[in-house]
Amino acid sequence: MRRFVFHHVSESLFGQLGKWRRLYAFEYGLRFMLYRYFTSCRKGMEKMKKIVLEKSILLTLLVTSGVFVGGTYVFAEEPVERFTLGEFVVTASRVATNKSDTPANISVITKESIADNNYSDAAEAISKIPGVNVLGSGAKGTSMGQDKILINGDERVLILVDGRRVNLGSSGNYSADWLPPVNAIERIEVLKGAGSALYGTDAVGGVINIITKKGSELESHVTVRAASGSWNTEQYGITAGGATENGLGIFVSASKDRRGNYSYKDIDGDVKTMPNSGFNTDGVNLKLDQQIGKDNRITMQFEHLNTEGGSPLYNFKDGNYNVYNSAHKRVNNNVNLRYDWNESADNNGYIQLYRNYQKANFYSEDPYQVADFNEKTIGVDMQQNFTTAKSNQITMGLQYYKTEVENKDMYDGKRDINNKAVFIEDRWQFADSWQLNTGLRFDHHSKYGGELTPHIAVNKKINKDSNAYISWSRVFNAPTTDELYSVNASMGIGNPNLAPEKGQALTIGVNTKIGEKTNMSSSVFYSDIKDAIGWKDMGGAVYQSFNVDREKRRGMELSVNHNFDDKFSAYVSYTYVKVERDSGFGYKDYDNTKPNIYRTGLKYKNYKLLLNADITAVTGQILMHDSYGYTDKSYFTLDLGAQYKINKDAKVFIKGYNLTNARYQEYGGYAYNPVTWGVTSHAAYPMPSRSFIVGMEYNF
Repeated sequence: MRRFVFHHVSESLFGQLGKWRRLYAFEYGLRFMLYRYFTSCRKGMEKMKKIVLEKSILLTLLVTSGVFVGGTYVFAEEPVERFTLGEFVVTASRVATNKSDTPANISVITKESIADNNYSDAAEAISKIPGVNVLGSGAKGTSMGQDKILINGDERVLILVDGRRVNLGSSGNYSADWLPPVNAIERIEVLKGAGSALYGTDAVGGVINIITKKGSELESHVTVRAASGSWNTEQYGITAGGATENGLGIFVSASKDRRGNYSYKDIDGDVKTMPNSGFNTDGVNLKLDQQIGKDNRITMQFEHLNTEGGSPLYNFKDGNYNVYNSAHKRVNNNVNLRYDWNESADNNGYIQLYRNYQKANFYSEDPYQVADFNEKTIGVDMQQNFTTAKSNQITMGLQYYKTEVENKDMYDGKRDINNKAVFIEDRWQFADSWQLNTGLRFDHHSKYGGELTPHIAVNKKINKDSNAYISWSRVFNAPTTDELYSVNASMGIGNPNLAPEKGQALTIGVNTKIGEKTNMSSSVFYSDIKDAIGWKDMGGAVYQSFNVDREKRRGMELSVNHNFDDKFSAYVSYTYVKVERDSGFGYKDYDNTKPNIYRTGLKYKNYKLLLNADITAVTGQILMHDSYGYTDKSYFTLDLGAQYKINKDAKVFIKGYNLTNARYQEYGGYAYNPVTWGVTSHAAYPMPSRSFIVGMEYNF
């Protein structure tokens, strides 16, 4: 497989050597100038340290707070983690790097945060991170993929599970409902900003990496969890993990989540029940890892998801106004085999082979509204790290994947795409507190040929608790098979002549500690994409994919987390996103879902008791087709949680969601449901009203 991937990548790569030489000539020229400069100034560096510290903080804060006049200046922080620059992250550079040495906007959700907040699923956890927006339809579990994850207002987000891509080739998305269950998750890393230079297509807005638990790193245990709540909600989970005497690590988790028809607040302010909105989901995850020799490891992983439920947004009626209920069923089966070598050394690396399989069926009492598809992806990733000097590290690798989609209703048969890639990143500490990261990726897409995406970033480590950075990347995103080949008018007609999306993205940010009890993080971002892909009305409720001339995004994020003492803490957060598209008639706002998001909360924790309160406020919401449907331009929700530890092995908890009973929705659309039939409505995605859940967890 290595020879196969290398052969096909190298054939296309050699034709681009001229571009490579120019880019790396630029890098080494920059290195030489920086080396001469800092050598000549070495005697004065100690005197300049204080000035550089003050100027770096001041400059970044001025840029962060002043570039975007559209935003309001409020502090923010992630309620999901204690911000610690001393921790290591792997997603930003594809290798473990201290966060203060990472020139990127990255957030981490730890297993402790998941446990303290008693999240029901991964979607709830990541939705609390500034800059991340999970668009839900309300009918969880019934998604055909319309539930999306946005980063910096961009739905082109790459989803990884233990570093393995899981995005669908058909839609390019991966629904938040399909993420691994929280009882299997060790941590979640969220990279906000373009990651195309390291990860390729789908990573325009950012990357989410779900890192699952490993038996060899756990003490032997069994954990059971059960919860029940509003609308006949039932949640069950069990995990078991540990290692055998010969070093075989075993971790297995099983989960079940089901719910009846949920309630929502209607346009007239009354709480009503959404018919045909219940769901039932089962999941199993298994991971085996075995140490081989002194420092090598082989890991096998299997993931299974089975979900079924009503589809209230897509019920149909005939000429006699008879209602035909629709439903959705999905099965995901993914398997991965990975071999790591030299795990504890600088020259570590890995190779992994994987196969993702998804089968979805949309069925209805109306025989003309039935559809199903199968999608499978096979892929191989290989990566090697090098240390060429104490101040210089290199990461390089190869990737290949092929996706085949069979969908008779949309494509009239099978369609497939494949992509081969090679990438390299160089991390050079050219002075005591300065680091330069340069990277380059070459993709060869089966339809669009070769594409180069360079990346350059500079990091200033002000002290052990503070850093400032600037990061620039080219981006490349290939159209999906739906956008290219769909022939189904009701789902949108594809365009085989689409051009790939290309552009650039910039992020500037600072992380710092203010005193002993306060941490702050702030950033701004900007992206400019040419030939962005959208859907235009062809008349008669028929839509077709097309290339938008230009798409611009800009936004900001500020965050502050304060510990009053060892028991009380608070956070406050603000994010701003503005999206504009030019379709040849000038720029205009486009689908600016939740452009201003404010979050704040309090937390009290001692050995026995944990209490938390979270408030989310949204202003300036603009929905598709200028319809506000089930929401106003502004709204706020209140969530409360309490947990009591009976002993070191047992706890009970209670959570209340949307206690303000706000009337809101995440985004709009043309979908019909029995409530809105006969009413002119462009919005049919109401989110749940006030609800509660009570549960317990016990460790054996």
